[in-house]
Amino acid sequence: MGLLQINEGQIIDMAREEIREKLKNVENDFVFWDIKTLCEKTCMSRSFVQSTFFWLPDFPKKKVGGKWLMSPKKVAAYLENWLDKQP
Repeated sequence: MGLLQINEGQIIDMAREEIREKLKNVENDFVFWDIKTLCEKTCMSRSFVQSTFFWLPDFPKKKVGGKWLMSPKKVAAYLENWLDKQP
């Protein structure tokens, strides 16, 4: 039986490119996102978002009343940079 060899670097590069393309396509959908929309558009759970980057001081968000709002364009730029820094 032959073994399947996987090039992890190539898979990571492909995933990053796919995420970049998705972010480019979704940033024009709304003027602002709330946390629910952020999770939907990035296909990330609320707990993952909050435990990895949401509470970082440089994450672009603003609390208006009792709701967190974010600019899709700023979030997309932030997440592209954040993703590039991931091991």
